[in-house]
Amino acid sequence: MNTSDPAVVLIEGSDFETFPAGGQLSMSRALMKLFGSRLALVGMSRPGWPTGRWTQKQISGTPHLFFSVVRSEPLARKPFIPARFAFYAALCRHKRGILSLKCGAAFTQAPEALLAISRWSWESLCFWFPGVENQLKASRYAFAKPLAGLFDKALFSALDRVDVILGAADEDAINALVCRSNGRLARERVINVPTCVDTSLFHPIPLSSARTALGIPANCTVFVTVGRIGRFKGWELLLDAFQLFLKSNGNALLFFVGDGEDRPNLQGQIDARGLDSKVTITGFQTSNKIAFYLNAADAAVFGSLLEGWSVAMLEALACGKPVVSTEVSGASTMISSSRNGFLVKNRNPVDFAEAMESALYLPDAKEISLSIASEYDLQQLGQRLAALWHPLRGDGYSRQQLRSEVGERISLGE
Repeated sequence: MNTSDPAVVLIEGSDFETFPAGGQLSMSRALMKLFGSRLALVGMSRPGWPTGRWTQKQISGTPHLFFSVVRSEPLARKPFIPARFAFYAALCRHKRGILSLKCGAAFTQAPEALLAISRWSWESLCFWFPGVENQLKASRYAFAKPLAGLFDKALFSALDRVDVILGAADEDAINALVCRSNGRLARERVINVPTCVDTSLFHPIPLSSARTALGIPANCTVFVTVGRIGRFKGWELLLDAFQLFLKSNGNALLFFVGDGEDRPNLQGQIDARGLDSKVTITGFQTSNKIAFYLNAADAAVFGSLLEGWSVAMLEALACGKPVVSTEVSGASTMISSSRNGFLVKNRNPVDFAEAMESALYLPDAKEISLSIASEYDLQQLGQRLAALWHPLRGDGYSRQQLRSEVGERISLGE
């Protein structure tokens, strides 16, 4: 199928290339790799790209129809207007232009996008929860948190108009989502589909080769964390724990691979603690470069307060690394305690530092991590998504047929 006849409109608050970095962008990129030009893209663009009309955009060698609703770029501080609200408003403003493509199916992971498009004239709509927590509760904006209840009410109303609901979360988290809906959302409607990892990009390479490529000394202990630098990612816990780790092992380094609105605060803490020679913020990195950093690590560490099914954690496992993490959705499935890592449930820096030390001496961690990662390979995700949602099959569909199939899966307990 060429770009003149896409099967699905993928709608995300990103430029589908580099910004904003994080799990949702990684999953969008994975979908684009799986389904290619069958996906038309609606999102953001950098300054200089036209907005408000369909254009063609070449991404990783594949042409996509692309509609930019707003121009944006990474900022060192949070924007005055929240990016999610700006994207929601831009989608509403450009409804007519987006629908002019006359593509009947839409897919999004962005709750703000779902709120904007759920009442549009789609033949079929699929929503994938990248994490099932109420995002306003972890907002950077003080005014947003009191609106969390209203946000939930609007979200559950929008989900009434969705054909297929996917959840990248474990059973406990999905059950909590259903409970939060106060009976509005039935458990059977949420299909558990964890995120995936592209093992063609993330796979083991010799530690020495990765360190040489990155200029990292061979004779030191290296910890790596990957993801957006925001408070909800728990960078303070990681910094506290690493500082404690240094008391018993001074020849160690910690790399924050990523960027985000809290980078100045993190850098300020690094400088204030005199850790500038021990802790490095790399800024945004390509997937290939992230794979090098993970392979250069002795262990990967994650301190999130909340999370969906962590893409970065899967990428670390696919590189054969032990993982130390806080207890977030999916972590207990990806980490076999005392075998390929540790879960630190109490967010205590002392306990986290001890787990970092212990993770260095797990004899079978590489084999166990690789075995777990193999269960979440990208190609398996593609097959499952195509089975769950007709528009991704490329063999035609109808809304009535899709609803019938979903009903059959529910009755069979799938």
